[in-house]
Amino acid sequence: MKLGHVDHITLNVTDIEAATEAFKKLGMTVEGSLDDGDIVMLTDGDPDRPLQIQLDNVHEGMVPGLNHIAFFTETVEDDAKEIADMGFEGLHDAFYQSRSGRTIFTFNGPDDVGLQLARKDKRGEYEDFPL
Repeated sequence: MKLGHVDHITLNVTDIEAATEAFKKLGMTVEGSLDDGDIVMLTDGDPDRPLQIQLDNVHEGMVPGLNHIAFFTETVEDDAKEIADMGFEGLHDAFYQSRSGRTIFTFNGPDDVGLQLARKDKRGEYEDFPL
């Protein structure tokens, strides 16, 4: 198995408006939001290999900083089994997440860094809620 390109990066932020503006200054555009703006999805707009940044507003029990890095794969379900066979701790089975429009599998990487396999299958619910 070989990891694909970075699909998205999820960051926990304490000021979602300021973080959104910072990424807009860096060339990202807002693609949509969820939970009344508590989650914001940004994209670099690349038509071939789009990179998304997901910003999650920090709530109780959350730590600011990196939540996870997601890598693209066409075969999330098969790759999830291979990841488990390698000894990595999966946090859940592979499943379709309608909010993001992706099939995902999240696991703990080195030093418990959140890693994820992701495949964009359909339009995400966040796309219905532009900021």
